[in-house]
Amino acid sequence: GAAIQASMRNPLASPFTFGISHAASLGVAFALLILQGGAAQRFQIYVYNPFIVSFFAFIFSLIQVVIVLILAYRAGLSAGALVLSSIAISFAYQAALYLLQYLYLNEILVSTVVFWTFGDLSRITWAEFYLVAFVLIIIVIPYFIYRSFDYDLILSGDDLARSSGISPEKIRLETTIVAALGTALATSFVGVIGFVCLIAPHAARLLVGGGHKYLMPASMVMGSLILALSDAVGRAIIAPTIIPVGIMTSMIGVPLLVYLLVRGGGRYGRRD
Repeated sequence: GAAIQASMRNPLASPFTFGISHAASLGVAFALLILQGGAAQRFQIYVYNPFIVSFFAFIFSLIQVVIVLILAYRAGLSAGALVLSSIAISFAYQAALYLLQYLYLNEILVSTVVFWTFGDLSRITWAEFYLVAFVLIIIVIPYFIYRSFDYDLILSGDDLARSSGISPEKIRLETTIVAALGTALATSFVGVIGFVCLIAPHAARLLVGGGHKYLMPASMVMGSLILALSDAVGRAIIAPTIIPVGIMTSMIGVPLLVYLLVRGGGRYGRRD
């Protein structure tokens, strides 16, 4: 979230607003409805082949990224082009998802798709967790840390960044691809969990300032804390019924985001 907000110079940018989650949802709907890869019963999802569902969620997420990058490339890979193309394509994915649910008026299959979109940390297995952790530790996190100083320059303006010897367009392209890789992989296994990537950078920015040398690791820690808190509250609030973490992050995230934006005022982009 912090990397995308910096590269796009947009405080509301995140993998979720880029439509990656919507694309993953369509991939899951394709696997569950058309391939009949699972069923739902009393707040539980039974997936016959989890890797097939995750595979299609991942593939559709990558397709979303490719389409967005192609459209944005024709507009010069500007920050505005990336954001607008992402929003446009995400609406198309939502329409396709609703169409699939309408065409397959099967209560069990449709409810399976709906339950998956709630997001649930308990759904992922240890093998899948190790795969996600491996990609994050080897590729995603090192890249974002490596680009920390470049993000500071981009926030100061594309012209200043170019005069310092870096290409804002190249960094936006790389950041989008790397962020999509991590987001698509995680979303394909646990479902849609919104607001965390959007809120965590703003909360971390209030603590450590806008310099990405410290903001990147702080955002990672803050995102983990928000996710863990949301999951804990969801499990305890009406126990033994568990509220999916995707619902809790939205319930907690909306008021928290409003508070952070009001409290933070003009802090976005500052490095002090």
